[in-house]
Order: sequence, then C-alpha cells, then structure tokens
Amino acid sequence: MIPDWVRNLLVRSAIGAVILVALVHCVGIAGASDLTVNPSSIAVSFDFNQPKDTAHYEVQRTITITNTNPDPNSTISGAISSIGGDISITPSPNYFLLRGGESLPVALTIVADPSASQGTQSFTINVGEEHVTVTVTITYYARIEVSLSPAVGKIDFGEVRHGTTPTSNTRIKIREIYGYKSVAVVLKISGDNNWVTSSLSGTISIPAGGESEEIEFTLVAPDDPDHNDYSWTFSVSSTTSHTTISPSSIHLEAYILMPPKLGRLDDEKLDITFDEPKGTVSRYVRDIDVRVRNTGDETMRVSSSVSQSPGGGISINIVDSPRSVTEKSNRTLELRVVAPYNAPEGTYYGKVYVDAGDAGSGTVEITIVIKWPVDFSIAPTSIDFGSIELEERGYETKQVEITITETYLYKSVRNLRFSTTGEEYGNWLKAEQDFAEIPPGESRTVTLKIEPGLEAVPKDYAWTYNIGAYEIAAKHIAITAKIVPLNITKAIDGLQSFRGTPLYTNYPSSESIIANGVAMLEVVESSEIGTEDWAKIPVLMTGTLSLLSSLNDGIVFTEAANYGSAVESLSSASVSTATIESNSDLNNGVLSGYATAISTEADNTTAAVLRDEAKLLELRGWTLKKAVEYALAIDDISSLNEEENVLEAALSYQYAAMLYGLLNDKEKRLENVYEGSVLMDRHDELVSDATDLRLRAETSIATSKEKDLTRIWDSYLLFNPYHYDTFVASYRTAEDYLETASQKYKVAGERFLYEQTEGELNQLQSELRSVLILFFIACGLYGVLFLYAITRIVRGTMAYLRDVYEREVGDVLVTG
Repeated sequence: MIPDWVRNLLVRSAIGAVILVALVHCVGIAGASDLTVNPSSIAVSFDFNQPKDTAHYEVQRTITITNTNPDPNSTISGAISSIGGDISITPSPNYFLLRGGESLPVALTIVADPSASQGTQSFTINVGEEHVTVTVTITYYARIEVSLSPAVGKIDFGEVRHGTTPTSNTRIKIREIYGYKSVAVVLKISGDNNWVTSSLSGTISIPAGGESEEIEFTLVAPDDPDHNDYSWTFSVSSTTSHTTISPSSIHLEAYILMPPKLGRLDDEKLDITFDEPKGTVSRYVRDIDVRVRNTGDETMRVSSSVSQSPGGGISINIVDSPRSVTEKSNRTLELRVVAPYNAPEGTYYGKVYVDAGDAGSGTVEITIVIKWPVDFSIAPTSIDFGSIELEERGYETKQVEITITETYLYKSVRNLRFSTTGEEYGNWLKAEQDFAEIPPGESRTVTLKIEPGLEAVPKDYAWTYNIGAYEIAAKHIAITAKIVPLNITKAIDGLQSFRGTPLYTNYPSSESIIANGVAMLEVVESSEIGTEDWAKIPVLMTGTLSLLSSLNDGIVFTEAANYGSAVESLSSASVSTATIESNSDLNNGVLSGYATAISTEADNTTAAVLRDEAKLLELRGWTLKKAVEYALAIDDISSLNEEENVLEAALSYQYAAMLYGLLNDKEKRLENVYEGSVLMDRHDELVSDATDLRLRAETSIATSKEKDLTRIWDSYLLFNPYHYDTFVASYRTAEDYLETASQKYKVAGERFLYEQTEGELNQLQSELRSVLILFFIACGLYGVLFLYAITRIVRGTMAYLRDVYEREVGDVLVTG
C-alpha cells in the first residue's frame, strides 16, 4: 500500500512533467552553458584597527549574472549559496531567473568577526552551476597608548640639589588598546647626559588589550653641574608591524641647583685722551668697573689683585673689591688707572687676578690706549676782502694771511685740508702754504687769496672757509667780499686817452663816443645798478674801448704801411661794434640813452674809417698795378721800388675787398675781388715761369758740367780747349735764364725767391770766372809745353842733320 505523501508526490511529479513537456514544446529551455558570472573572483582585505570589543568589519561587493542566450524565450534559473562562520558571505538576492539576454546584479555582504584569525582564506559561492571565488585577507593592527600619571604634559623633577638622587612623582603607563596581538616596544632615554634612568628599559612585551605597564624615573644629579636647566626625552618605539604609538616621546626636565661658580670675566678697554695742554696737569685719572659674576646658586667668596702693571708710568689700583657674591648675581670690582701727563702715546696692557676658590679663578686684561691730543687755533676768524674791482685782464686779486697755531704741545698738525661752503664760486678762494706740518706749540702762516673769475656778478658774497687736518675737526672762517665788475676810474681814463690820437684827429665823431662813455660811467658810479644791467655794462664798456683802440690801431698801421695789421684791427673793430649794439639795451633809462648814443656813433665812425681805408687800399692796388704795367711795357723794371709788384697790388685789392665786405658794399667788394684774382693769377704765372727758367738753368749747367768739364774732388775744371765754346754757351744761357727769372720774381713780388735767384746768378758768374781763369792758365801751360816740344824737335832735327852730314863727309873721306 502506497503512503499518501508518496501518492501526492507522484501526482505532483506527473503534473510537473506534463507542464515541462508543454513548455519545451512551446518555448524551449536555456542550457547551463549560457550562464556567466562577472567577476568570477573577488579579493577582500580587512584591517583590524578598532578596539576588539566594539569593532565591526563589513564590506560589500557586487557580481553580475547574465543569460547569454540570445533567444528571449529561453530562461535560466538557480540559487546562490552563502557562507557562515567567523567570516560570513550573504548574497542578495539568493535566487535568479533570467530570460535570454538578461542580467542580474547580486550584492555579496562580507562580514569578518573580530575574533577571526589573521591571514588569508578563500571561499566558493555557487551561482547555479557556476562558481565565484572570494578571497578574504585579515591583518591585525596594534595601538600603544602612553600616558602620564598624574596626567600632566611632561615629567618635571623640579628643583634638584646637586649630588642628590630624586625619583619623579609622575609615572608613565603603557598599554595596548586594540586587543588583537601583543607588541614588542623599545624604551629609550636620550639627552646630553645619562643622569636619568627608568624602571623599565630596553625591549619589553605589551600584551594585547592587557594591563598597562608602569614606569618610574630616577635622576642622579652631579656634584658640579655647569648650568641649571637640563632636559631629556623618553621615547617609545616598536619593532612589531602595523603598530602605532601615541605619544611616541615624553619630555623630562629638571632644574639642578649649582654650587658657587665664577662666571665670565670680560676684558676691559680704556681710552685716555690727554685733553689739556702739555704740562698744565700732572696726571690723568680714569676709573674702570669690572663685573664679577656668580653663576651658581650659593654665595661665592672672592678676592682680587693686580697681577701685571701696564708700564710707561701708568698704574692700576683696586679701589673697591667685593668679598662675596650672592647666588645668581654680580658685583662690581672698581679699578682706577693713573697715567702721568708725559706718558708716551700708545697701547698698554695690565692684568687683574680674581680668585673665587673652588668656584674658579680668572684674569681680566685691561687695555689702556693713551692718545695725545692735537688741535690748532686760527686767526683771524673772519675776513672781509672789501670791494674787488674788474681790471684789464680780470678781477683784482687780494690776499690775507691766516695764522694757524698748534695748541696742545703734544704732536704736530698734519695734512691740512681746505674747503669752502656757502654761496657759489667757492673756487675763487685759494690757499697757499709752504710747510708740510705744524710742530707742537708752533705757528705757521697760510696765504688765502681771492681770485674772482669773469663769471662774477656784482653783489655781496659770503662764504664759510673750513680748515681741518688729520685727527682735527674743521675750524671755520667767515669770509665776505663785494664784486664790482668794472674799474670805473680806469675805464674813464682809457676813454679820455683817445683824445689826441690819429682817430680823434681824423674822425671828430669819435668825440661823441668818448663823451657819452665818460658820462655813462659817471652815472654808473653814482647809481644803483640792477643785476641785468651789470651783466651788460662791463661788456659794453670793454667793447667801446676795444673799438676805439682797434680803429686807432688801423689808422696807425696804415700810416706805417702795415696794411695787413691794419685790416686785422679794423675787422676787430667791426666785431666790437656788434658787441656794443648787443649790450646797449639797458633797463636803466639814463644809461640806456648813453648806451644807444655810443652804439650809433660807433656804427657811424666805424663805417667812415672802414670806407676811407678801403678806398685807400683800392687806390694803392691800382697805383701798384699801373706801375708794374708801365715798367713791363718799357721793359725796364729797375725803376720799380720794393712794394711795386703784382703781389702787393693783389693784396691791396684783397684787403679792400675785405673792408668793403664789412661795409656790406657787395659791388665794390666784387670789383676788388676780381682785380685781386686777376693779379694773383698773374703773380702765379710769373712765379711759374721764373721757376721753370731756374730749372732750365740748372739743367744747362748740369749738362755742361757732365760733358765739358772734368771733376777733380769737389771742383769742376775745363781742360779741353775744344769744349770751350760749348761750355761758355751753356753757362751764358743759364746766366740769361737766371737773370730773367730774378726779374720775374721781382715783378711778382716774391722777394725771397728773387734774392735766392740773384744769389744763384752771382754764384754762377763767379763759377764761370773761376773756370775760365783756370782754363786760361792751363792754356798758357799748354803753349809753354808746345814751344818746349817744338824746340826739342828742331834741336833733334838739327842734330840728326849734322849727324847725316858728318856721316856723308866721312864716307867721302874714306872712299877718297
């Protein structure tokens, strides 16, 4: 008999089979190979870094399930497994049903219990017939907590007497607070010394989440610390991985009381400057304070003495020496230095010994610098040069003697320095001295000169003149001077001196210039003149005097036939006229009237003199030209005097052209320029022809000497009578050339070349005479020799004839 539950199961199975067959026929079922899971593996790590009692570690990861069958009618379904225990993995959802092409995200919640073991574990999650591998890694962390008991910021031993061994009231507690693992920690105390020790040291083990370790500290204070404040650092470190320590160090400090100790002794320096004249005081006394310090915390006993004397008659005395110095304080050791007035200048060294027993000892070096004073006095302390007038070549020069006296009698005044402050033109003041230094107590004199330049304007000037020296501050002299840019008396005398001159005699209009100038200067002398007028009046008067002088010189030079200098002076007069005109516009109405009158008469007089001189020069040029033309026409230049030549005539025309140019007479200027140019061309032609004739003469002489004469040492002689005619002809030709050249030079006006050619002509004639005299003497010798030869020939012939005759007579006698 079949049980009811079996029967029901069979019925349900049959129904399910029928439905499944129907679905297969109607839709179709996807295969397991169409299911994919992404990702197929997951790695998770947990850092156990929370207290174990309250910690919770959980993460989520997501996987995606996909039906890869493209048929939308196909389906795939299944369950997703989970993991339990210390590490649990729970999927959500835990079942899937997917049509073809569908995907489903599934969240995996991974939870690690704080009691889970450290390390890596792998788990498999079944997704239908597929699998997902989950790897879980757990790492234990530790945290060391360092605290103070009682809870203060540092460990302070407080005040500690030297040589004692106190223990700190504050202790350190160390414990691990996460509770996962025990930790090995290293305890260390660092500092400038090893006076502090701890109850635990080196490497110790702190249990996981267990009781704390308590540490106390002991200080072994030294007998002789060198200061009060000391500190150390207690540090905690670990060799265990993944361990943090907070805090990792604790500060320890102590104030250790010191025994009495002699502090730093500072060397002292004392400058003694002798500030009184030598011999007026017998000695100089100065005090020095030396600080004696006790850096300890107990009273210090001290004593002092002078261990080294400075020498040079200088002494160091102890005025007041402290017997004791309380803790952390200082006292003054009072010293007195006595130097005689005649102690040599220089640097001296003394020493004071300070003895504090067990607290120490030391030496204070006292440097004493003796400085001799040097200074000087000056007289006078103020100088007034008064009025300084303009002279012919500039302003007059004045000078004052300044006496400089050394006052301290110790050493010489060296390297005097002079400078000026105050108004402009301080360079007018110049000091002259004939000494290098001033010996102690002696005096020297400096000459101070004032030399105003032409840039000076009429006003009162004031300066401060400074005289200093090496090691001496400058002394000051107040200097004043008044500039008067015109010597009025001299200017009036200068104007009046032109009365009676050739200019005054020949040109009465010059009297107007003189009279207006004198009247103007008289007004200037009695009036106050503005600065602008003062800038013009000296130039105006200087120009007026220069004009009168130039015009008069031009007339005088013309009378002396010095026409070049005359034209030069008249050109200067024209410049002076322009200067007068440009400075005649004055602000003072009275002076302006005189100045305008002077300017007008200056123009008129200058024009009259220039025109007369120009006409004279033009007439002179014409006269000289005609004299030369007449002499050439009659071929007789012997009647020409020295100035009657082409060059003088040309220069006269040129001078006249220059003067007509100053008068702006263009027509007359061009006429004279033309005449001068024609004459200069004629002059150049004459000089060129004469020079050519001289060259031809030299060529003729040289040729004759080479062909006709015989050179014996430095002399030329004519020995061959057959060369007589050619020699004489060559020299006569050269003589004609030189004579013609000298005449041309004379007509041209080249006096130097004329005289040079005349000298050559005279030398040629002298040489010709010498050669001919020697030739005639040689010819006489030739005749004597010829007669001698004829006589010898006749005598020889007669002797020969006699011999022939006698031979013939003898032959007759023999044959007869």
